[in-house]
Amino acid sequence: MKKFYHVCSLGLEKNILFSDDQDFVTGVNDIAISLLKFDLKLICYCLMSNHFHFILHGEKQICCDFANEYKRRCGIRLRICKMEVNALHNLVITVNEIDNSEYLENAIAYVLRNPLAAKINIMPYHYQWSSADLYFRGSVQSMGDLVNNLPERKRYRILKTRIDLPSHYMVDERGMILPECFVDKELTEKIFRHPSRLMLLLAKRIESDIELKFGVADRVSFSDSELKSLVNELIHNEFGVAGLSSLTAQQKIELCGMMRKNFNASIKQISRIVRIDSDIVATLV
Repeated sequence: MKKFYHVCSLGLEKNILFSDDQDFVTGVNDIAISLLKFDLKLICYCLMSNHFHFILHGEKQICCDFANEYKRRCGIRLRICKMEVNALHNLVITVNEIDNSEYLENAIAYVLRNPLAAKINIMPYHYQWSSADLYFRGSVQSMGDLVNNLPERKRYRILKTRIDLPSHYMVDERGMILPECFVDKELTEKIFRHPSRLMLLLAKRIESDIELKFGVADRVSFSDSELKSLVNELIHNEFGVAGLSSLTAQQKIELCGMMRKNFNASIKQISRIVRIDSDIVATLV
């Protein structure tokens, strides 16, 4: 059954997926080329230096297959251009089902807000490596050259593939396939219904809600008071007791791991809240 999914790679700690403009251009082209193999609709995307995001509509297994194909193409580029062998061997990709319309709108906005969350001082619409500027543009069209009109050698040099591309695919002066050729902007506009709705969500800080729903909060930080409130709810849901004082020693150990995984809490913060020596916490998480 076809549903909406958020496909995301977890941020690399030691390697860089896209280190310069040419890497990003190739990364965008690889999205377009990878999509041709699968029965999917791409709602939006965002490429960051060490991770990527896609919102897709299709069957879950096909979304997973697309993600692995995209990872494969990124790995080939890194091996050929950067001499990095097995750079993406441990790259973790998550595929999360989006189960309601509000979550869908928020997830799309979350993807397109990634540059802001990374403290890149630019409006989402002007970030070159996402689809943020595609939607609600009226009759504005991007300019480019039809891919199939390019000489065969130039076409291969730019796209690194000999597969046949749709006749409407165009590339800009950098050799990047125009996003409107492969992103389903009409479906995305239908989801939001009006540009004001998209603008509202792009202006709203939604990272905490979305990342916590995914169980990955690596870009979210909490004050001790905020974290205490979240931990009390976690204790109630996971252990069925009223608070920290009711936990056994083993449950407190389990709680330390949960705080690290779900809330990205630091060792010192876990130590303060759970009241376990920080050296012991370091061995637990």
